[in-house]
Amino acid sequence: MYETTLRRSSIIRYAAFALILAVGFGIAALSHGTSVQTEEVKLYFVDAQMLRLIPVKTSIPQMSAEKMAKRVISELIEGRDDNPKIRRLIPDEKGCMTVKVKDRIAYVNIKKEMLESVPDGRDLEVLTVYSIVNSLTGLQGIVNVRFTIEGEKQRDFKGYIDMRETFIPDYFV
Repeated sequence: MYETTLRRSSIIRYAAFALILAVGFGIAALSHGTSVQTEEVKLYFVDAQMLRLIPVKTSIPQMSAEKMAKRVISELIEGRDDNPKIRRLIPDEKGCMTVKVKDRIAYVNIKKEMLESVPDGRDLEVLTVYSIVNSLTGLQGIVNVRFTIEGEKQRDFKGYIDMRETFIPDYFV
C-alpha cells in the first residue's frame, strides 16, 4: 500500500510538472504571436551646419496613418539632441503641432508659439517645413501635407514660403 501511495504521489507530481510546462509554453507562444509590429521610418532633421536635411531612421509601431503621423510629429518635436551631427529646428514644446490625416493628406496645425521659436531666415524656414513634409510623406498612406496656423490657412510661414500650397516631399533640400 505504501508503494501504491508513493507511485500515485509521483504520478501526480509529474502530471503537475507537465501541466505547468504546457501552460508556460502556451503563454510563451501566445505572447510571441501578439508582439507589436513596427515600421522603420525616416525622420528628417537639419545637419549640424544647418545647411540640409538628414534622414534619421527610427522604428515606430504600425498603426493607422493618422496615429503614425502623430507619432512622427512627436518624434520631430522630441528631437535627437544626443546626436551631434544633427540639430533641432522644431522647438521642444509639447502640443506645438497637431496632425490629422484625411484622403492621404496630412493636415498639420501649428501654434503661433512655435513660429516664434523657429529661427528666422528663408533657408531655415524651408528646412523646417520640409523636415515635417518629408518625414510625414515617408509614411504609407500619406502623399501630401497641408499646413494651417492656429487652425487657419496663412499666406506664409514666417515670410518666405506660401503656406496655402499642398506640399509634396523634396528630398534634395
